[in-house]
Amino acid sequence: MNGEPRPERVEGFGLYNFSVSPVYRPASLDELRNVLARCRARGERPVFRGAGRSYGDAALNPGGPVVEMTGLAAIHAFDEATGVVRAGAGLTIGELWRFSIPRGFWPPVVTGTMHVSLGGALAVNVHGKNGWKRGTLAEHVEGVSILLRSGEAEWVAKDDLRFSGIVGNGRADEPVVEVALRLKKVATGYLDVEGFATPGLAATLAALDEAKEAWEYVVAWTDGFAEGASLGRSVVHLANEHPSRSGEPAGFSEAEQLADVKTGPLPVPLMLLGLRLTAKGPQMRAVNAAKYFAGKLAGRTRYRQSLVAYSFLLDYLPGWNQAYRPGGFIQYQLFVPKARAEEAFARALRLQHEHGVVSTLAVLKRHRPDPFPRAYAPDGFSLALDFPVTRGNAQRLLRLCRAFDRLLLDCGGRVYRAKDCVGSAERLAAARAAAP
Repeated sequence: MNGEPRPERVEGFGLYNFSVSPVYRPASLDELRNVLARCRARGERPVFRGAGRSYGDAALNPGGPVVEMTGLAAIHAFDEATGVVRAGAGLTIGELWRFSIPRGFWPPVVTGTMHVSLGGALAVNVHGKNGWKRGTLAEHVEGVSILLRSGEAEWVAKDDLRFSGIVGNGRADEPVVEVALRLKKVATGYLDVEGFATPGLAATLAALDEAKEAWEYVVAWTDGFAEGASLGRSVVHLANEHPSRSGEPAGFSEAEQLADVKTGPLPVPLMLLGLRLTAKGPQMRAVNAAKYFAGKLAGRTRYRQSLVAYSFLLDYLPGWNQAYRPGGFIQYQLFVPKARAEEAFARALRLQHEHGVVSTLAVLKRHRPDPFPRAYAPDGFSLALDFPVTRGNAQRLLRLCRAFDRLLLDCGGRVYRAKDCVGSAERLAAARAAAP
């Protein structure tokens, strides 16, 4: 790597946060060593960035350089007997499933996008739609290799006391350069999905809680615009692995996985245009209502779907986040203990209407307790709320987020660092006090 990088605009995926920083893109461990030596010589503290899919400011550095780790993406070893794969921290979940699915394996925890690096995923300890069954990603990591300040790579196993300090620590000075992840053996590359509508928040939370033991994946889309008796009305989607049956396709090829991706009746370019025209406008009220009533009219539906189609649908609308320019969007995700969830989420949904800023996309999930020191997931639920940022709503949206902060402090809740970018000083101080 020769010369110095020029400063460039580095954005969070929500496009609301950015920094102007020199960006290093090492393509090997040796190049990374050289980059870090340069930074130390100048007294600079770099921020390490994976594929840049954190919604907020988790991988931005207004005060110094950014080191993009996607060049360290090689798969170094795979043990078919144990399912443990060792790969560079820059390998994305998409690259991983393309390697693993022909071998009958699937990552144990995946985010809503496949374009997330393993190192970045561990730095915020991601969760998925199977948050109750599988917990967070770090629970399936056997160990990591970190690059010490001395330039030596050192292995840290999961039973090493240092491992807990690495999990969720996105601002560490010694970066993770390799991850050993235990994959999940699957009978096929398909899921059996069951969908149904729920009329309100209490019914939605009850449905998720009742399904958590019998179903692998448990998630609900929620109509954030609904009020009154319909507050929290949702469409729930449950899924389990589809068993292997004679004469049926196994779904173990990339072609089979992608053939099942259906983004809708319109071509992708038209869908993206429609999203750009509606994403920030009042039309989203009608879109949300239509989705709910379609689910209600359909009744309890059952269908087979590929793992990729179920997990990563929005990835097949390339650049969908660009629809939110110029202001971008934020996601505020509230994690609340089970005993306080109905009360807290009802208040959160009402607060939107009181502040005149309503989430265009809301998602509920069930979680088990995260065992790591920087835990954000309790034995409870999460509610993720997406908000476009516009010139007209920015101040009201900020006040709404401050109200959410107070709500979380009151009920013992947490937020998720990969999404958080507007935390109040009080809530951030409480989070720091809880961390090791």
